[in-house]
Amino acid sequence: MANENMDVKKGNFGFVEEIYPDVYKKLCEAEKKTYIDCSSAGQLVRDAFEIWAKALADEFGIKVTSKNGGNPVLSDYLYTLQKNDKLPKFDKNQRMVSYISVANKKEQTFWDALWRRFCNQCVHSEQKPDEPAVTCGNLETVLHVIYKAFRYEYVRKKGKEAAKKIPQFDTNIIPIGDNYVINSYTPLDKPVSNCVREFETCSYNETGRINKYGIVRMFKKGDIDEKLLLLRDQEAFSEAESEAGIQFDGNVQVDVLSKLSSDTSDYYVVIYKFSKKPSHLNDALLKSMDVNAKTELCKKITAILNSFHNLSTPIYHRNLSFDSIYVCKGKNEILEPTIIKLDCAKIASEEFGTVIANVQNMQTMIQQQKLLKYSAPEVRTLFQGGDAKVNWEKADIFSLGVLFGDIFNGQIEPGVVPAMKLQRAGVNMSLVQLIDKMKNPNADLRPTTQTIIQYFEEME
Repeated sequence: MANENMDVKKGNFGFVEEIYPDVYKKLCEAEKKTYIDCSSAGQLVRDAFEIWAKALADEFGIKVTSKNGGNPVLSDYLYTLQKNDKLPKFDKNQRMVSYISVANKKEQTFWDALWRRFCNQCVHSEQKPDEPAVTCGNLETVLHVIYKAFRYEYVRKKGKEAAKKIPQFDTNIIPIGDNYVINSYTPLDKPVSNCVREFETCSYNETGRINKYGIVRMFKKGDIDEKLLLLRDQEAFSEAESEAGIQFDGNVQVDVLSKLSSDTSDYYVVIYKFSKKPSHLNDALLKSMDVNAKTELCKKITAILNSFHNLSTPIYHRNLSFDSIYVCKGKNEILEPTIIKLDCAKIASEEFGTVIANVQNMQTMIQQQKLLKYSAPEVRTLFQGGDAKVNWEKADIFSLGVLFGDIFNGQIEPGVVPAMKLQRAGVNMSLVQLIDKMKNPNADLRPTTQTIIQYFEEME
């Protein structure tokens, strides 16, 4: 995660501010909306196009008139600038750009035509079959086109040497609202949750200091079990759906940035916002802790899960693992845990039983095993097509028991940590026995979170 001194890239178009500050303002706002409100982003991109076209005409002293009388419009400016050879010149293989049409076909057109036509689609309601569809994918393509056009302009105005400092266009640093990307990656739980992309982000206050840190989760709407996710929204995000957000504890807030019901984006996007810099639960953290600190961490995680389970409408995580635990340093440097990734509890049955066999990369396979071991036996049976009734509260308890094993082991291993290894690590025998009960194959014999909390209180 970023710190105050880290140089976080605020999107792809920072260099444009040096040559066209008014255009930059529009592009900056448009890029922020890429995954949240595609149509609004397209309209801002059109505004940027008009400002730039008029600036070019003024710079070269070109008079632009309307073909139809009245004030000239964007197409008039582009026609006149093209006629006067004042638009950016690209190699033959860069002039034509591919896009997906409204009819869901792959088409090609000239770079400037795609820019204009996509923007028109965002502004007007007409949806002709061969026109660019208003999708996040097409918008990414348009932004890349715009980037190349203004890089050309930067070279023209500042010279090739100056332009060497401009990095390549990168979709991984496109801001998500006011949240700027520090890191972007494919999440470990993708085969389980269908989350296609995860981002570590930060946002800034008016003075330019980091205000919030975030973990952003992005899902393609077409990949999501809609009924299950709507249920998950109803249970976990009732306040977030009304734009108020939820305060799970004093450190993390959940907001839905792009709703499942919204038609402005191809993605369902949720952010977990932290007031302090979070760290993922990992081997380095665990190895730095003694048994007492690990016990305290387990107690706090159990308390959070207990609060979820005992709400008036209970929340069952259904995908609890080390990957859903983040910690922040609290008073006296004590680690304060948070359970996140409640955004989508779906387990993809067609992938669940085969993901290990299909993964080619050994490191990725080990990571997937580290996650899959957290699933209770009845959950595996259910999502491999078997006949099983799942008590999701007790399924969470199984996952919590596996998590306790990893924490006390001081290392997250591919397999479930055996009791003997925990004993050798100095874990109290009665706690080892409790962890075994939490992992009991018979869900009915697993304890509740309240029983686990009572155990920890009696230890004190």
